Amino acid sequence: MRIFLYKIKLLDPLFYAREGLSESFTPPYLHATAVNLAAKSALNLDPRDQPLLVSDENGGRNTPRYHNSLVSIDFYFTPARLITPLRYQPEITKGETDGFLIMTGRSDQGKPLKAGTLNYLPPESEFEGYLITKKDYTWPRIMRLGTFRGKVKLILKQLDRMRAVKEKQTLSHPVDPLVTSVKRGIMINIFPYPIVDNVQSDHAIAGYLEQKRFPDIVAFPDEWELPTSEILQTGKKAVIV
Repeated sequence: MRIFLYKIKLLDPLFYAREGLSESFTPPYLHATAVNLAAKSALNLDPRDQPLLVSDENGGRNTPRYHNSLVSIDFYFTPARLITPLRYQPEITKGETDGFLIMTGRSDQGKPLKAGTLNYLPPESEFEGYLITKKDYTWPRIMRLGTFRGKVKLILKQLDRMRAVKEKQTLSHPVDPLVTSVKRGIMINIFPYPIVDNVQSDHAIAGYLEQKRFPDIVAFPDEWELPTSEILQTGKKAVIV
Protein backbone atom coordinates (compact mmCIF):
# COMPACT_ATOMS: atom_id res chain seq x y z
CA MET A 1 0.00 0.00 0.00
CA ARG A 2 1.24 3.47 -0.85
CA ILE A 3 0.07 7.00 -0.10
CA PHE A 4 0.95 9.93 -2.33
CA LEU A 5 0.47 13.66 -2.28
CA TYR A 6 -0.93 14.34 -5.73
CA LYS A 7 -0.80 17.59 -7.60
CA ILE A 8 -2.95 18.40 -10.61
CA LYS A 9 -1.61 21.19 -12.81
CA LEU A 10 -3.88 22.64 -15.48
CA LEU A 11 -2.56 22.59 -19.04
CA ASP A 12 -5.83 23.91 -20.51
CA PRO A 13 -8.41 26.31 -19.06
CA LEU A 14 -10.73 24.36 -16.77
CA PHE A 15 -14.46 24.87 -16.26
CA TYR A 16 -16.87 22.85 -14.17
CA ALA A 17 -20.03 23.82 -12.37
CA ARG A 18 -20.51 24.68 -8.71
CA GLU A 19 -24.17 23.66 -8.64
CA GLY A 20 -25.27 21.99 -11.83
CA LEU A 21 -24.61 24.31 -14.74
CA SER A 22 -26.42 27.37 -13.42
CA GLU A 23 -23.25 28.80 -11.91
CA SER A 24 -20.61 30.17 -14.27
CA PHE A 25 -17.73 30.38 -11.76
CA THR A 26 -15.51 27.33 -11.33
CA PRO A 27 -14.98 26.56 -7.61
CA PRO A 28 -11.44 26.20 -6.20
CA TYR A 29 -11.87 22.50 -5.41
CA LEU A 30 -11.81 19.26 -7.38
CA HIS A 31 -14.48 16.73 -6.47
CA ALA A 32 -13.21 13.22 -5.82
CA THR A 33 -15.73 11.83 -8.31
CA ALA A 34 -14.06 13.84 -11.08
CA VAL A 35 -10.49 12.84 -10.20
CA ASN A 36 -11.18 9.15 -9.59
CA LEU A 37 -13.23 8.75 -12.75
CA ALA A 38 -10.60 10.63 -14.78
CA ALA A 39 -7.86 8.33 -13.43
CA LYS A 40 -9.97 5.23 -14.07
CA SER A 41 -10.60 6.37 -17.64
CA ALA A 42 -6.92 7.20 -18.24
CA LEU A 43 -5.92 3.75 -16.96
CA ASN A 44 -8.55 2.21 -19.27
CA LEU A 45 -10.13 0.26 -16.42
CA ASP A 46 -13.65 -1.06 -17.09
CA PRO A 47 -13.92 0.84 -20.40
CA ARG A 48 -17.53 -0.31 -20.89
CA ASP A 49 -18.59 1.14 -17.55
CA GLN A 50 -18.66 4.80 -18.54
CA PRO A 51 -19.35 7.18 -15.62
CA LEU A 52 -22.06 9.10 -17.47
CA LEU A 53 -24.66 8.19 -20.05
CA VAL A 54 -24.79 10.47 -23.07
CA SER A 55 -28.51 9.75 -23.22
CA ASP A 56 -30.88 7.17 -21.83
CA GLU A 57 -34.13 5.61 -22.98
CA ASN A 58 -36.18 8.38 -21.42
CA GLY A 59 -34.26 11.12 -23.20
CA GLY A 60 -32.37 12.28 -20.11
CA ARG A 61 -28.70 13.26 -20.24
CA ASN A 62 -25.71 13.07 -17.94
CA THR A 63 -27.22 10.40 -15.70
CA PRO A 64 -24.59 9.32 -13.15
CA ARG A 65 -23.82 5.62 -12.93
CA TYR A 66 -21.77 6.01 -9.73
CA HIS A 67 -23.05 6.24 -6.14
CA ASN A 68 -20.05 8.11 -4.72
CA SER A 69 -16.41 8.81 -5.51
CA LEU A 70 -15.13 5.36 -4.51
CA VAL A 71 -15.12 3.89 -8.02
CA SER A 72 -12.24 1.42 -7.55
CA ILE A 73 -11.46 -1.20 -4.92
CA ASP A 74 -7.74 -0.62 -5.45
CA PHE A 75 -7.18 3.14 -5.30
CA TYR A 76 -8.77 6.33 -4.09
CA PHE A 77 -8.05 9.98 -4.85
CA THR A 78 -9.36 12.37 -2.19
CA PRO A 79 -10.91 15.71 -3.18
CA ALA A 80 -8.33 18.43 -3.82
CA ARG A 81 -7.93 22.13 -3.00
CA LEU A 82 -6.60 24.89 -5.22
CA ILE A 83 -3.14 25.85 -3.89
CA THR A 84 -2.29 28.65 -6.33
CA PRO A 85 -3.98 32.08 -6.18
CA LEU A 86 -7.58 31.99 -7.38
CA ARG A 87 -7.85 33.72 -10.76
CA TYR A 88 -10.52 33.47 -13.41
CA GLN A 89 -10.27 33.51 -17.17
CA PRO A 90 -13.61 34.59 -18.71
CA GLU A 91 -14.44 32.90 -21.99
CA ILE A 92 -17.47 33.26 -24.25
CA THR A 93 -18.62 29.67 -24.66
CA LYS A 94 -21.20 27.96 -26.82
CA GLY A 95 -22.67 24.61 -25.96
CA GLU A 96 -25.65 22.70 -27.19
CA THR A 97 -27.31 20.99 -24.25
CA ASP A 98 -25.34 21.85 -21.14
CA GLY A 99 -27.60 24.50 -19.68
CA PHE A 100 -25.58 27.64 -20.45
CA LEU A 101 -26.90 27.87 -24.01
CA ILE A 102 -29.93 30.05 -24.71
CA MET A 103 -31.99 29.20 -27.77
CA THR A 104 -33.71 32.18 -29.41
CA GLY A 105 -36.01 32.75 -32.39
CA ARG A 106 -39.40 31.48 -33.47
CA SER A 107 -40.03 27.75 -33.68
CA ASP A 108 -40.58 27.91 -37.46
CA GLN A 109 -37.36 29.77 -38.12
CA GLY A 110 -33.70 29.15 -37.59
CA LYS A 111 -32.58 29.35 -33.98
CA PRO A 112 -29.34 31.29 -33.60
CA LEU A 113 -27.25 30.33 -30.59
CA LYS A 114 -26.58 32.81 -27.83
CA ALA A 115 -23.43 31.93 -25.96
CA GLY A 116 -22.70 32.77 -22.35
CA THR A 117 -19.56 33.87 -20.52
CA LEU A 118 -18.08 31.15 -18.31
CA ASN A 119 -15.28 31.76 -15.83
CA TYR A 120 -12.53 29.19 -16.26
CA LEU A 121 -9.54 28.50 -14.04
CA PRO A 122 -6.48 29.37 -16.15
CA PRO A 123 -3.60 27.09 -17.16
CA GLU A 124 -0.84 26.72 -14.55
CA SER A 125 -3.42 26.59 -11.71
CA GLU A 126 -2.60 23.77 -9.29
CA PHE A 127 -4.59 21.56 -6.92
CA GLU A 128 -3.41 19.20 -4.18
CA GLY A 129 -4.99 16.10 -2.67
CA TYR A 130 -3.95 12.56 -1.70
CA LEU A 131 -3.91 9.18 -3.39
CA ILE A 132 -4.17 5.90 -1.48
CA THR A 133 -3.42 2.86 -3.60
CA LYS A 134 -3.32 -0.87 -2.84
CA LYS A 135 -1.76 -1.77 -6.20
CA ASP A 136 1.08 -0.40 -8.26
CA TYR A 137 -0.18 1.27 -11.42
CA THR A 138 1.62 3.14 -14.14
CA TRP A 139 -0.19 6.34 -13.32
CA PRO A 140 -1.03 8.60 -16.27
CA ARG A 141 0.91 11.82 -16.61
CA ILE A 142 -1.96 13.48 -18.47
CA MET A 143 -5.69 13.24 -17.69
CA ARG A 144 -8.80 15.11 -18.78
CA LEU A 145 -11.08 16.99 -16.40
CA GLY A 146 -13.99 19.38 -16.47
CA THR A 147 -17.02 20.04 -18.62
CA PHE A 148 -14.88 20.43 -21.74
CA ARG A 149 -12.37 17.66 -20.93
CA GLY A 150 -9.36 19.93 -20.58
CA LYS A 151 -5.89 18.43 -20.19
CA VAL A 152 -4.25 18.35 -16.76
CA LYS A 153 -0.89 17.03 -15.56
CA LEU A 154 -0.76 14.56 -12.66
CA ILE A 155 2.28 14.77 -10.35
CA LEU A 156 2.81 12.32 -7.45
CA LYS A 157 5.06 12.59 -4.37
CA GLN A 158 5.20 9.57 -2.09
CA LEU A 159 4.74 9.88 1.67
CA ASP A 160 6.95 7.90 4.04
CA ARG A 161 7.43 7.43 7.82
CA MET A 162 3.82 6.34 8.20
CA ARG A 163 2.03 6.05 11.53
CA ALA A 164 -1.52 5.43 12.64
CA VAL A 165 -3.58 8.34 13.95
CA LYS A 166 -4.77 7.41 17.44
CA GLU A 167 -6.96 10.44 18.08
CA LYS A 168 -9.06 12.76 15.97
CA GLN A 169 -6.93 15.15 13.96
CA THR A 170 -7.77 17.70 11.30
CA LEU A 171 -7.29 16.19 7.88
CA SER A 172 -4.95 17.66 5.31
CA HIS A 173 -7.60 17.41 2.60
CA PRO A 174 -11.35 17.78 1.99
CA VAL A 175 -13.50 14.64 2.01
CA ASP A 176 -16.42 13.13 0.16
CA PRO A 177 -18.99 12.68 2.99
CA LEU A 178 -20.47 9.66 1.18
CA VAL A 179 -17.08 7.92 1.47
CA THR A 180 -15.59 9.29 4.72
CA SER A 181 -17.72 9.92 7.83
CA VAL A 182 -18.04 13.57 8.81
CA LYS A 183 -19.17 14.97 12.16
CA ARG A 184 -18.17 18.58 11.62
CA GLY A 185 -16.57 20.68 8.93
CA ILE A 186 -17.25 23.30 6.29
CA MET A 187 -19.55 22.26 3.46
CA ILE A 188 -18.35 23.16 -0.04
CA ASN A 189 -21.10 23.34 -2.65
CA ILE A 190 -19.84 21.61 -5.76
CA PHE A 191 -21.35 19.38 -8.41
CA PRO A 192 -22.47 16.54 -8.25
CA TYR A 193 -22.89 16.90 -4.46
CA PRO A 194 -21.16 18.84 -1.66
CA ILE A 195 -17.81 17.91 -0.17
CA VAL A 196 -16.59 18.91 3.30
CA ASP A 197 -13.37 20.68 4.32
CA ASN A 198 -11.65 21.16 7.70
CA VAL A 199 -12.76 17.70 8.87
CA GLN A 200 -11.46 15.77 11.87
CA SER A 201 -11.04 11.99 11.72
CA ASP A 202 -9.26 9.14 13.48
CA HIS A 203 -9.71 6.79 10.51
CA ALA A 204 -6.54 8.19 9.03
CA ILE A 205 -2.81 7.73 8.50
CA ALA A 206 -0.09 10.29 9.21
CA GLY A 207 2.76 10.42 6.73
CA TYR A 208 5.70 12.71 6.03
CA LEU A 209 7.09 14.21 2.88
CA GLU A 210 10.82 14.69 2.60
CA GLN A 211 12.10 17.82 4.38
CA LYS A 212 8.67 18.45 5.91
CA ARG A 213 8.47 18.83 9.65
CA PHE A 214 4.80 18.11 10.27
CA PRO A 215 2.87 15.10 8.98
CA ASP A 216 0.09 15.07 6.44
CA ILE A 217 -3.10 13.48 7.81
CA VAL A 218 -4.87 11.38 5.18
CA ALA A 219 -8.26 9.75 5.78
CA PHE A 220 -9.13 6.33 4.41
CA PRO A 221 -12.57 5.52 3.00
CA ASP A 222 -14.77 4.16 5.79
CA GLU A 223 -15.09 0.75 4.13
CA TRP A 224 -11.30 0.35 3.88
CA GLU A 225 -9.60 -1.17 6.88
CA LEU A 226 -6.74 0.86 8.29
CA PRO A 227 -3.37 -0.91 8.23
CA THR A 228 -1.99 -1.20 11.76
CA SER A 229 1.20 -3.25 11.67
CA GLU A 230 2.02 -4.13 8.08
CA ILE A 231 5.02 -2.72 6.29
CA LEU A 232 3.88 -0.21 3.71
CA GLN A 233 5.71 -0.60 0.44
CA THR A 234 6.85 2.97 0.27
CA GLY A 235 10.32 2.35 -1.10
CA LYS A 236 11.75 3.10 2.32
CA LYS A 237 9.70 0.34 3.99
CA ALA A 238 8.16 2.65 6.52
CA VAL A 239 6.25 0.82 9.25
CA ILE A 240 2.84 1.66 10.66
CA VAL A 241 3.39 2.11 14.42
